[in-house]
Amino acid sequence: MSPALPPALRAALEDLAGRFPGRDLAAASRRLTEDYKAGRGSRLPSPVDVAAYATARMPATYAACASALAQARERTDAMPHTLLDIGCGPGTAAWAVTEAFPELGAVTLIDAHPGMIALGRDLARSGPPALVAADWRRGGFADVTAAADIVIASYALNEVIPAEAARTAARLYGLAGQLLVLVEPGTPNGFAGLAAARSALVSAGARIAAPCPGESTCPAIAPDWCHFSVRLPRLRAHKAAKGADVPFEDEPFSYLVVAKPGVAVTPAGARILRPPRTGKAGTDFALCTPRGALGTTVPSRDRETHRLTRRLGWGDAFPLSPEDQP
Repeated sequence: MSPALPPALRAALEDLAGRFPGRDLAAASRRLTEDYKAGRGSRLPSPVDVAAYATARMPATYAACASALAQARERTDAMPHTLLDIGCGPGTAAWAVTEAFPELGAVTLIDAHPGMIALGRDLARSGPPALVAADWRRGGFADVTAAADIVIASYALNEVIPAEAARTAARLYGLAGQLLVLVEPGTPNGFAGLAAARSALVSAGARIAAPCPGESTCPAIAPDWCHFSVRLPRLRAHKAAKGADVPFEDEPFSYLVVAKPGVAVTPAGARILRPPRTGKAGTDFALCTPRGALGTTVPSRDRETHRLTRRLGWGDAFPLSPEDQP
């Protein structure tokens, strides 16, 4: 699926941005960027701050969620009909889930910020039927009791300490009938929460569908961390608020897709951990494999393997050679 926003959501966000003076939206966008870079939670005290968040962050968050959900579709046979989006903000992840799984029926969205819920309801009026009829509730992780086929939390666990992230993920896993999807900023802090959650989920019997090629110990050791990147087009309003000329942005993110027993999982043989490096002799790949981290080179003279791998990039699955298979 495309990481670009659905046309209806894109139009709704451009309309939202047009309700505020450009100067005010730009100032709010700067405050948001400062909070994000400092690792602070989004405070969003006024309507213009909420609008700036939606304009600046919804496209990037959507793209990250869409990338994770594309793996959920490819790597499992899940067919969810109900969704729980916890820490939903303006419903960004739910839009991505309805694109990835159009057969979705009932949707429940939960967030602690009343302004986010109000904006999410407004935007959802332009969405598919499942979002138009969605149940929006105010609350936090501790308030969640509703179960669903697919549970998603995006850019939410990074606001708690890793130990709490692990406990929260285990609780959300208990509420998921088929899949739990966690998406976080592609920062050391974002990955730390996911790494703690991964350990807790594997201990609870979860199957890792993506990005990991299995449930073995994660080979990422600080200061390294597992993250990926997705490129997305910028909204006109976002470019105006940022004073930017570049028509795209790159969003670093980390993610985890886990499946419940009964859901078939086909993990990648290996996962490319960073951008490949191509030279005259061949292309170097840094891989996560069932045996741990592995570096491999595909020689240019190996035409068949080169043909299979030349279009692969950061975050893609990689076909392991027989000798590297577990």
